[in-house]
Amino acid sequence: MSNSGAAAGNSRRRFLQVSATASAAMAFEVFTEPMLAAAAQRDKSFHPTSGVMINANENPLGPCDAARKAIAEIAPQGGRYSDWLTDDLAKIFSQAEGLKPEYVRVFPGSSGPLHFAVLAFTSPARSYVTADPGYEAGMRARSLRERGW
Repeated sequence: MSNSGAAAGNSRRRFLQVSATASAAMAFEVFTEPMLAAAAQRDKSFHPTSGVMINANENPLGPCDAARKAIAEIAPQGGRYSDWLTDDLAKIFSQAEGLKPEYVRVFPGSSGPLHFAVLAFTSPARSYVTADPGYEAGMRARSLRERGW
């Protein structure tokens, strides 16, 4: 057997090994951690009803007595957006923390302020870098900048 025949056999053998490995890998689905988290979120049977979802900011103790009382008092106005209370909340918080009221912003959730934090520390010259898994919505903050936010 010549060296060229051995080299050709070796190449064919290697090709078949690589092909078989690639075919086997394609038979298995590959998941990233964010994909697994999203799938688990969709599958509610994955979470026991007594479990606490810390990624959803759940509190296993529920609201404190003062919060329960405040909820009961405001419940009759529950069909309305209480925008008029936003400034009061910012004022109370700023006084409690010793801040100027204009330094406090109130948001209905964390997405808004997290987007603004991304926008404050990134630019076309300063890229947004994140881990996987990480804060997925940060990558969408760019669209806010393009809309003039």
